[in-house]
Amino acid sequence: MREHRAPTPIQALSRHFFWRFFQTENVGEGDTSDTPVVRALSGVAVPMLMAAFWNAMLAVPTTAWNAAGIHSLFVVYAFCSMGCITALQWDKLFPERIDFLILLPLPLKPRVLFLAKLQAVALFLLMFVVAGSVFGTLLLPALAGMRVLWAMLAHGTAVMSAGIAASLAVLAFEAVVIAVTPERWFRYVAAACQVMLVAAFLLVFLRVGTIDGRLRELLGGSVWGAGWFPPLWFESVYEVLLGSGAATGFAHVLALRAVYCLPWLCAAVVLTYPLAWAKRRRAALEGVNGRRLRDGVWMRVAHRTVLRSADQRAVFHFIRQTLSRLSQYHVLLAAYCGAGLALSIAFAVSVSSVAGHLHVSLWRTGVQGAVPLLLFWAIAGLRVAFLLPTDLAARWIFRLAPLNTQRVVTTTKVLVFSVAAVVLAGVVVVLALFGWSARDLALQGVFGLIYALLLTDIFFYGQSHVPFTRPRLPGRSSLPMTIAVFLFGVPLCMSLAVILERWVRYSPVRLMETCVVVFVFHAVQRWLRGLPSHSASEDPFLGELDQDVQTLGLSS
Repeated sequence: MREHRAPTPIQALSRHFFWRFFQTENVGEGDTSDTPVVRALSGVAVPMLMAAFWNAMLAVPTTAWNAAGIHSLFVVYAFCSMGCITALQWDKLFPERIDFLILLPLPLKPRVLFLAKLQAVALFLLMFVVAGSVFGTLLLPALAGMRVLWAMLAHGTAVMSAGIAASLAVLAFEAVVIAVTPERWFRYVAAACQVMLVAAFLLVFLRVGTIDGRLRELLGGSVWGAGWFPPLWFESVYEVLLGSGAATGFAHVLALRAVYCLPWLCAAVVLTYPLAWAKRRRAALEGVNGRRLRDGVWMRVAHRTVLRSADQRAVFHFIRQTLSRLSQYHVLLAAYCGAGLALSIAFAVSVSSVAGHLHVSLWRTGVQGAVPLLLFWAIAGLRVAFLLPTDLAARWIFRLAPLNTQRVVTTTKVLVFSVAAVVLAGVVVVLALFGWSARDLALQGVFGLIYALLLTDIFFYGQSHVPFTRPRLPGRSSLPMTIAVFLFGVPLCMSLAVILERWVRYSPVRLMETCVVVFVFHAVQRWLRGLPSHSASEDPFLGELDQDVQTLGLSS
């Protein structure tokens, strides 16, 4: 009978690090059926399953270039999805502070910890690469006729290589950022980098239709800069291995770049990952030095104007510091803000090829619809983040404080509106760089504030508790309703914004009428919230899974 061997330290730690990817604050190692990683894994696999299924079922005769367009969809999707996954899983791909604090005192060699974490990261990313390519590898080659096995090899090689390349590139970039960024600035820099990476990869995927339509020109080498677009490298690998008519001479050159880039990216990760490891280890042992950033004049002004009471200030700073401190909210907001930024850019910016050169221009009508789109995603991300609990044991202080529900809601909306105003200010600055006139910038700023106020009122109309303090209760959220809001609410919001701005057309009277209507709407919804039928109690924690709160009897 074969003896069961105990796992080596590397195997045990690698298994532990791997399961840590699936754990959340409410899910342990034994239950991984409903975690963000599992949902992300299914989200990566299902779209390509449907695309491969319908292409295999339809099986319409296509030319070599039409087939290459279908191939490029899978390649670009693998490249962009793996880039987004690697960017959003930033914190878990590198050792966390708790890992060093618990494991370093143990009699383990540092090399063992390093290799175990690296092995877990590689297995985690490989899992997503396989999930995004396996269904296309099994179903799509059915269109290749008698060369099914060779088509499976070409599809699997090209698609998996594209996903691996994107993951390695983002991983090396993240390691460099960790190594060079001061620790007290890291959480802000990391969040900004996550947003930009997610927006960049999503923007590439949103332009996949443009890539497919100009694939003959791109692989023919007639478009300037096409040779430096990495997804084309792996699309060229696909066509060269398949031996299709789209395998031009320029495609062979691009395929060689794909072959060369993978070893270089592996070398970059091997060189930069230890630097990030050493930086994380030093930060975990020494702590974060430096003074906390001061609030500045703007916070003192807020205290004297909109945050006059003590409970308003407490709720405001609790929300602000929770968002800036916990990485789980950084990931969520990075996903929402990155998606909103990518969709806004895709809608407002047009890219065309003129005489072999790419021409980028700003579409004015697109900007009118992109501003409410960007604000919609930012405010929706904050709404979802506020519904996710943090440490519920720490909410006892709010149970003891005499909080007023109306003040809690008002404070929450003030913070959300402030974030939307900052986003709007960034948009106005970008438009100013594109040469917009002062009058157009002012008009766009006014309408942006109107959209921010309306969206804040709509999204937070049902808010009745302090954010991050309500446990997850079954039946409180509906996935079909959420999908319906984004599928129908976003286009409706954009259409109404464009119609409204065209109706005003620099008319001061119509602009004044619009502002009056918005003010009346805001006042009416505020009045409705104060009715007894809407809020039967002033306790923001009413209706939750309550537990007894033990007091020390120190209050007078």
